[in-house]
Amino acid sequence: MRAVLYSEAWENLIEADPEVLYIQIEQVDPSKVRDLISMLKDEGVDELLILDECGVLDPAAKEAVFIVTDHINATGGNPLIGPNDDKAGPRFPDMTFAYSEELNSAIRSMLDTRGIDYGDSVLYGAKELPKDQAETGRLLKTGCRVFCFDPMWIDIAARHAGIQVGAAVRKINL
Repeated sequence: MRAVLYSEAWENLIEADPEVLYIQIEQVDPSKVRDLISMLKDEGVDELLILDECGVLDPAAKEAVFIVTDHINATGGNPLIGPNDDKAGPRFPDMTFAYSEELNSAIRSMLDTRGIDYGDSVLYGAKELPKDQAETGRLLKTGCRVFCFDPMWIDIAARHAGIQVGAAVRKINL
């Protein structure tokens, strides 16, 4: 079963499908992410699309949406901190392919159908902007064009539970 977690910025882009579970999210608390993912797993969810908002690091970025291909966690937090439930998943899930290309392709198809311009980005998982131009430059060289943290925390917990994830973030004005 597929689920879609989406922020308000995506409401007008989502077409309801009775076979999909939709949940609107705002500011996810990392300590509650495991509970959310556990609930989704109990509902039979094995594919998860995350559609959220982001800030933009790349001043040259013209795209409205960015497909998340990987992430860098610079928050100092992690939803897997604390006792591990071995039944839920391994303590350290394999994050080699953190975001499913198949699910990201489904997001690309949705965006193509609506004529929305998009690009790919590594997500810089942070609560605030880099401190200076040099740090921003280093991040841009790693492919980080956008920043936020909710999709990253959800992805980590979902991968822990064996749920495949696709993600996209929509640019907001800060």
